[in-house]
Amino acid sequence: KPFQLAPFVASGRFDAYGFGSPTEALAIMAASHSGEDRHVRTVQTLLREGGLSRDVLQCGTHPPFDAETAQRLLRDGEPLTPLRHNCSGKHAGMVLHAKAAGWDVETYWHPGHPVQQAALETVATLADVPPAQIGTATDGCGVVTFALPLRNAALLFVRLADPRKVADASLRSALERIRDAMIAHPELVGGERKRLDTALMRAAPGALVAKGGAEGLSSLGILAGHVPGRRAAMGLVVKIEDGDAARRAGSAAVCAVLHQLGVLDATGLAHLEEFASPPIRDPRGERVGQVSAVFRVA
Repeated sequence: KPFQLAPFVASGRFDAYGFGSPTEALAIMAASHSGEDRHVRTVQTLLREGGLSRDVLQCGTHPPFDAETAQRLLRDGEPLTPLRHNCSGKHAGMVLHAKAAGWDVETYWHPGHPVQQAALETVATLADVPPAQIGTATDGCGVVTFALPLRNAALLFVRLADPRKVADASLRSALERIRDAMIAHPELVGGERKRLDTALMRAAPGALVAKGGAEGLSSLGILAGHVPGRRAAMGLVVKIEDGDAARRAGSAAVCAVLHQLGVLDATGLAHLEEFASPPIRDPRGERVGQVSAVFRVA
């Protein structure tokens, strides 16, 4: 999502809106948020400032990822809207990009739309993969998504963490701004509860930019100078093959790598215990075990 957002920012069209809180706008547009009230308000504000309504969003609906929010909506009989969808910020950014460019707004989500083609070209450039070699499919929110080798996906996050070697100055600046916005507002990127990406950015403030994904995918960029003994930025992408529906293996693996690299010290790891050592509980709620990473980084 940060890379789908980048062409909107690099084009200058994002700034043309004059958003009241541009860093929050960037963070929510790059997010897979939990559907909490703050996320809804932030997306509503973007659409209002852009002269649009929630009806333009084509992401569909689903219950909020945040369990407390989902239970409250169910209890109160509050209907679901596209604003609660984890991709509503991304879709808001895409439709606002289309409007600012004078492109068709209603079809912004179609694979052949200029917004989607710009995203593909940006991903191809930053991942060092020709566009024709990037696999595409339909994401859970209806827009195109991209298939890349893990090495190239990690390269994307190297360049998000440290865009200085990106040749295009406008794209380089866009990546810097998106990175800084995500780090400044981790609660918008994920959510206040049970979100690994948010928790990581809070546990190591300024050291990394993190983004969770579906089907067992976790991605992050470690900023230059934050891995002991290494000056360059690093990218880390973890994909759990079975989709990690219980969200246990991926978080344990990510935390283990960061600890072994020295990005997280023992104190930081302890603050992330629910992710680093996810508990296994019996039907009575008693902790009877835990998930642990047993590998070593080469």
